[in-house]
Amino acid sequence: MTTIEDRLRDAMAARAETVQDDGRPRVAPSPRRRATAARWWWAPVAVATATAAVVGVTVLGTRTIGSAPPSAAAPPAAAGRLSPPVEQVWPGAVHEIPATGPGGRVFVPDVFVSDRVVAGRGLTDNRLDGIWSYDLDKRAFTQVAPLQDVMVNNEPLVFGDGHLAWSAFRDDRSEIWAVPVTGGVPQRIAALRAVLSSDNAYSGLKKLAIAGGMAVWSPADGGVYRAPLKGGNVSLINGTRGFYLVEWPWAGWPAHDRTVDHPVARPLEHLKNVITGRSRNADAANKRSSWTDCAQVWCLNGTTAWRRDGTDRRDLPGTAMGTLISGRFVLLNQKDAGGKVLALHDVAAKRTGRLFPVPTRRGDKAPPTLHTQEGVVWFRTAQGTQVVIDLKAAGR
Repeated sequence: MTTIEDRLRDAMAARAETVQDDGRPRVAPSPRRRATAARWWWAPVAVATATAAVVGVTVLGTRTIGSAPPSAAAPPAAAGRLSPPVEQVWPGAVHEIPATGPGGRVFVPDVFVSDRVVAGRGLTDNRLDGIWSYDLDKRAFTQVAPLQDVMVNNEPLVFGDGHLAWSAFRDDRSEIWAVPVTGGVPQRIAALRAVLSSDNAYSGLKKLAIAGGMAVWSPADGGVYRAPLKGGNVSLINGTRGFYLVEWPWAGWPAHDRTVDHPVARPLEHLKNVITGRSRNADAANKRSSWTDCAQVWCLNGTTAWRRDGTDRRDLPGTAMGTLISGRFVLLNQKDAGGKVLALHDVAAKRTGRLFPVPTRRGDKAPPTLHTQEGVVWFRTAQGTQVVIDLKAAGR
């Protein structure tokens, strides 16, 4: 079925084909503030979280957004004051790139494989047809691998050890595939029993990563598994039953469960290093009986963040939306007398950059769909481009 989003994507792709770009850096226009309204009425920002693909080259435009001074010059936002635009806070991490690649195919950015190259999936007529990379300096797309007969889920690629990997589902089996980032033929490196939920829906993998020449992952029913990228036996890492991969080599429990009516009160309270066996439990200091999320270092709840050991409590310059991204970033709602915006906040560095306005009245223009995944936040613009934020670069 063709959805409104599909039609919008097609229209944006067609518009992007006509965009002329000389490659010079430009500053994206700052979001406009809207008048304060009595109540909310808007489609919530869709957040796709990942728990996370050389032949012809086509030259297209790219822009590294912002020519402002480094983010150290921008003070943290105080309550009741909007943060500066993301391109001013992280000028070297925010890029505007084409939304379409060779042949008019839609390019979905998934992961930065270097500071200047982002890899992702290509879609033609809303069907995945290949893995591509985009070079910010050369302003060029390169095909990494075709995907004519290879299964791919609608989930982001992950990168490590010179390879891109992804998960797939076929014939009641979960499959894990990989290909060298320099190009080649995708290889299936693992196939395992798929996990079905209580309503017979395929659950997919909770998390996929690459480390030490291995693909490592957790299925929906827990455990940390691994298999060599070159092919070989799948093995469950000892002592990880019931645990879920958080950030290699750390796994935790209990996991987030968004299928239940009542969310897990203290998600990922317990961490274990699956290599050394070392434990790192979240401290329930200050009478905290629950929280939204806990990563390897930081925990989060509402308008407050703190270290996993209970120290270094800090107030957030807004209200948190969702869970931590890449262990230290979170989306915030901010507002002042002029209106509301969605912002990206780095808990560790206490830096915040606003993304775009949040509609507050019926009839206000809907915001773009924001995609968040390990290492990357991105959204499409009305000009047929897309803004991609490299969280690894922003976190330096």
